[in-house]
Amino acid sequence: MMDIFTMVFPFLILILALYFFIIMPQQREEKRRREMIQKLQRGDKVVTESGIVGTFLERRDDEVIIEVSAGVPVRFKAWAIREAINGKKN
Repeated sequence: MMDIFTMVFPFLILILALYFFIIMPQQREEKRRREMIQKLQRGDKVVTESGIVGTFLERRDDEVIIEVSAGVPVRFKAWAIREAINGKKN
């Protein structure tokens, strides 16, 4: 009985370590990102995953419209928004 425990114990420790150091932080980051996207308001500056900086215009279901240049709206999937930059476009 003790041999089975000593063989399984390292795997249990590994699984717990993976959960606490990889899975939990990813879930926390995804929750933060979803909340950030929900709080976006027209005029907020945002950065996409590809590094495009623009002004948030509107959200449609799982997509967002971002103005990347004056009069140039571009549609992105909502998950493509990496961060919101503090402050409004003047």
